[in-house]
Amino acid sequence: MGNKRIIVLVGPSGSGKTTIGELLSQKGIPKLITTTTRLPREGEQDEVDYYFKKVEELDPDDFIEQTIYNQKLYGLTKAEVSQALDKHPLVHVSLDKNGAKAMKKVYPEETLVVFIYVSTEEMKKRMNRRGDSQQKISERVAFSEETDELKPIPEADLILENRSVEETVTKILEVVRAETAASKKEA
Repeated sequence: MGNKRIIVLVGPSGSGKTTIGELLSQKGIPKLITTTTRLPREGEQDEVDYYFKKVEELDPDDFIEQTIYNQKLYGLTKAEVSQALDKHPLVHVSLDKNGAKAMKKVYPEETLVVFIYVSTEEMKKRMNRRGDSQQKISERVAFSEETDELKPIPEADLILENRSVEETVTKILEVVRAETAASKKEA
């Protein structure tokens, strides 16, 4: 794959992964689109936000990883990654810790796992600001604590606290550029 890179954003709800991903996209770095069996939320578009599919349309062998959240399947297909890397030197995706682990296993040289840290208090504030219900916030915090989602994963190449989305994206891109420059020198 040469100098291809996959930025994998990992972190709990409210850490800012989605907003960081949006800024990466605005900077011309395409997003890998994951597949889900949940229904689209208001404003979401098929083949833009997710590939919205029915369970019976999916073959587990087509996926790099899959996870179940709220009784709905989420996953990243092998075809999505290979097609994107054929067209682009750098792409990004938000995954859970199991997804990040699977990406490291399948694409060890290309994957840069960025763990976005957030405290429980900040997570609650951000979820409140985006309009999540108190019940949803409580459930999400409990889920994060039960699954150790708030703790950086061993596969993380970079651990950042997202105080400013612009600064976080700048740091991620600096690391990618430095790695790319280092691998060109080795070649």
